[in-house]
Amino acid sequence: MRGWRLPLLLSAAVLLAQLARRSPLIDVVSGASPADVHLAYPVWHFVFAPFTLLADWLNGGGTADLKGFGAWAVVAYVVARLVAIAPPRERPKERSLPREALGAVVFAACVAAFIAWVAYLPRPIPRLVADDPDLLVFDLHSHTSTSHDGRRGFVAAANAAWHARAGFDAAFVTDHNRHEAQTRRRTDAQRETARLLDGEELSLHGLHLIVLGNRREIDNRGFNQSWDSTGALIRRLAFDSSPPSSLQPPFLIASLPEYWRKHWGADLGDLARWGVGGFEIWTTSPRAMEFPPDARRAMVVQARLHYVTLFGATDMHGLGNTASVWNVARVPGWRAMSDSALTAVLLATFRARGADANQVIALSRWMPSSRLGQAVAVPVNAALVLASASLPHAVALVGWIWLVVLLLKRKKR
Repeated sequence: MRGWRLPLLLSAAVLLAQLARRSPLIDVVSGASPADVHLAYPVWHFVFAPFTLLADWLNGGGTADLKGFGAWAVVAYVVARLVAIAPPRERPKERSLPREALGAVVFAACVAAFIAWVAYLPRPIPRLVADDPDLLVFDLHSHTSTSHDGRRGFVAAANAAWHARAGFDAAFVTDHNRHEAQTRRRTDAQRETARLLDGEELSLHGLHLIVLGNRREIDNRGFNQSWDSTGALIRRLAFDSSPPSSLQPPFLIASLPEYWRKHWGADLGDLARWGVGGFEIWTTSPRAMEFPPDARRAMVVQARLHYVTLFGATDMHGLGNTASVWNVARVPGWRAMSDSALTAVLLATFRARGADANQVIALSRWMPSSRLGQAVAVPVNAALVLASASLPHAVALVGWIWLVVLLLKRKKR
């Protein structure tokens, strides 16, 4: 009976988590579970639940989460080996130090292979589905191989295909200081992929500025040397009645983590006065996800104060697979609009409605502020992942637990 205690305990934990099931999604601004949207999963996401659920969590985490995962993996391995090793009198002779060292190397290789799979290889991912046909699911910040740090081969078509897999109806392509709209037009064979809309990411003085709706490349040279020069370009883009590179003034958004690390405080008010109409509040990149929860709550207050719109961004460069955040806006009749018309309506909606123009929907996770919280974030988030897993996921998890147990029992025999 002793050998069955652990699998029984793990199975009970999975099933008990289903009794306290919670939504896997959260409205980042309100903190509530969102209505009118839900997640859809491919079948293989259920089948490989232990791996896909963990991969989804890792894709949406910060650097502290990645480090914590590595540390807890080592702890789990050491504890497992201490439990597995028999007392000295019962220990087989072949259980030597070189054999244990080889086991540790194999374990490290498996962890590295898993992380590589999470980052580089295509796999089943959740897709956000809007229940109302007038809701548009979009991404405002993504890249292609045109960017200096874009993954090789991640061209516009690959960008559009990935966004469609993740549930996006449209995505702004914002390559670093580059604009190549002519490469983004969909062919008839690509009509089922996400729409790609025009944009650019400008590198300025301690700030990355997302520009939406420009028709040609905006030259950042001469405007990235000082805060004053950055302000001059922002005002020129936001308020010039006949701005460069656009048929209408583009919409400007301050990107994470730069505005938080370099311009937190009074500079936020300067950006809003100069004409920045939005701020990223949740971004799927490890550095940006270090944004503290207290700062995120403060940014919600600032958005109301300055009448700006808050956004989530995948900041997709071709690495990783799971989208951990989506933007949802109500745009009646968007399906019948051309790409240029849809862009114009979206930008007008952001300007007219401010903080109420957009919902930021994210995969729910616990993000502690203290070091003690960060130390236990991995097991706490593991429990939350179990509580937000669907019933098919739970069934698959229990199946994997007993499959491993049976294989180990058979090996011992």
